[in-house]
Amino acid sequence: MKKIFTQLLFILSLNFLYSQSIDPSHVINLCSNQSVQGTTPTTNIYNNLYTSCSFLALSSDITLYYVEIESGSTFTFTVTPNAMVDFDFASWLNPNLFNLGPSDRGSQNTIVGITTPDIGLSMLEPIELCEGAGSAPPNTANVPGMVRWYDVVPGDGILIAIDHWESSVVSYDLSFGGDAVLNCSVIGKIYEVCDWDKDGKESFDLDQIKDEINNINKTFTIDFFENESDAKTLTSSNILSSPYDVSTDDSPKTIYARFRRANGLLARVTEITFIVNPVAEIPDYDLELEVCDFDQTKDEYFNLTEIESEINALNKTKPEYKYYENQEDALEDNENYISNPNNYLSRTKTIYIQISVNGKCPIVVPLKLKVDTLGFPPSTIDYSEFCAIETADGLVYDLEKSIEYFIGEENINDYEFTFFSDRNDAISKSNPITTPNAYKVPFNHSETVYLRIENERQCFILSELNLDSKKRITLQDNYNIGCEPYILQPLPLGYNYFTEPNGNGKRLKPYGEDAIIYGQRTIYIYGNSLFVDSEYPDFNQCTYETQFTVYNNDCPVPKGISPNNDGMNDHWDLTPFGITKLNIYNRSGSVVFSYGEGYTNQWHGQTNNGSILPSGTYFYSFESINGPKTGWVEVIYEVE
Repeated sequence: MKKIFTQLLFILSLNFLYSQSIDPSHVINLCSNQSVQGTTPTTNIYNNLYTSCSFLALSSDITLYYVEIESGSTFTFTVTPNAMVDFDFASWLNPNLFNLGPSDRGSQNTIVGITTPDIGLSMLEPIELCEGAGSAPPNTANVPGMVRWYDVVPGDGILIAIDHWESSVVSYDLSFGGDAVLNCSVIGKIYEVCDWDKDGKESFDLDQIKDEINNINKTFTIDFFENESDAKTLTSSNILSSPYDVSTDDSPKTIYARFRRANGLLARVTEITFIVNPVAEIPDYDLELEVCDFDQTKDEYFNLTEIESEINALNKTKPEYKYYENQEDALEDNENYISNPNNYLSRTKTIYIQISVNGKCPIVVPLKLKVDTLGFPPSTIDYSEFCAIETADGLVYDLEKSIEYFIGEENINDYEFTFFSDRNDAISKSNPITTPNAYKVPFNHSETVYLRIENERQCFILSELNLDSKKRITLQDNYNIGCEPYILQPLPLGYNYFTEPNGNGKRLKPYGEDAIIYGQRTIYIYGNSLFVDSEYPDFNQCTYETQFTVYNNDCPVPKGISPNNDGMNDHWDLTPFGITKLNIYNRSGSVVFSYGEGYTNQWHGQTNNGSILPSGTYFYSFESINGPKTGWVEVIYEVE
């Protein structure tokens, strides 16, 4: 007890002789264990710092640290050099930085004869407060270099001066002990917000910040200043008021908090930094990317980053982008973002962009991806030759008549239509057909014409018209000599024979019974595109007709039959006449046999009920395609 009292008297005497003002900007504020790498002292302007037990000042090669108690009742620290080098220290509890007298703890011992160069405060030392210059065992604390701990309360501050007097190149570790918890606000505090309303500034509640950075007992008086020099001056009155506005242009903005103890002394000056992060500006319209579905698969590759230029133009700082397939992942900043935004395969859907500036204040906005299919697919059709105009050397097509077919129910005014004779020209939009309403194809030539249908976004598809230019079928009147029939030959696809104009009457099929023409007949050749495809659209529904007449000599009517089943002249063959109605009468004028349309050789001397008529002369009348005839026919049964 006597030793402590003696040291207190020594301290009081030194206070009158030696004191020094400390600039707070030379003090390193700490809140946790500090590993000091490199040993250049923070300053060498202080040459009048003393411990409480020596008239030998510390050297000017010192580093100053400050810690503050958040909670707890005991505080220690240890300086552990990383080599066997002699360091000294001094410390002050609740120092007056403007009039710093001798320390209340310190050690200037020698490391000669000891095994460890550690110095500091220890819970193992109950009495010793200071070790004088060159102290060596036994004139040291129980553990050389380690003096008594501090009894502390929340709000206490400790200034520590570490003297590098022997070497400024050896580093050391600085660690803290006791049950005290250190206040980390001493190292400065950063308040960071986002300018969500995009007005270029945000307000900070300095009164609330005071409560946050004060100790739990609220023992400090805290004021804020724009300049550090004002904060270090106790008499400064230009105190900042609350709320305090910071603009995005001034961000980051640092102000200075002055901490005064209850006795009015300056405890410390701490930096308070305000950061107002800008929020990305986005267009006031819905974001959309559109690509053309040229292959009509409804899936196309998007370069998502193309939308960024529209957003970049609105921002001073280029934003950062992440693309997500669903909104929840974007909001939660998950890692499953789209990894290939430059080549993203998709069909029409909505994805989400997370947009941030300098990695801060992300916003999530939808981006609509649209695969433009023009509302209808490309198609191909054969343009019927019957719908073209025949000239001496070819067919002339009006290509423009096909447009409405290709676009279906779409508005024709929403698209641009261009015809090309070459596919590559259609793709490159070069060398268009200049007169599509009068496009001529020479006879015996086939061509494909490409219709480029393009919307206002320059998306296009290519539809095809197949043109097959052939001369129209015509046949000359035919004159046959004798009773040989005229045989109808097959016609090209789209043509048919009819017995009456405009496809009426009976259709005559080649290779059938109808193809055999006897007597004088007019045959109509009727061409109709619907014979090729019954579902052709209106523009492709056209007809063509021509006719020719067959003139055959009138064949004689057979004068008799001998129905004895010898295979010769057993039937009355009227095939060449084209019978439509036949009656056979006996001598008394009664009908014994009759037949309607289609008779050829069905009568072989029988009655309508199948009875055998006797030999004799019978009379006939028939109607045929060549007109009516009457006459007689003999039935003779030959007897061997």
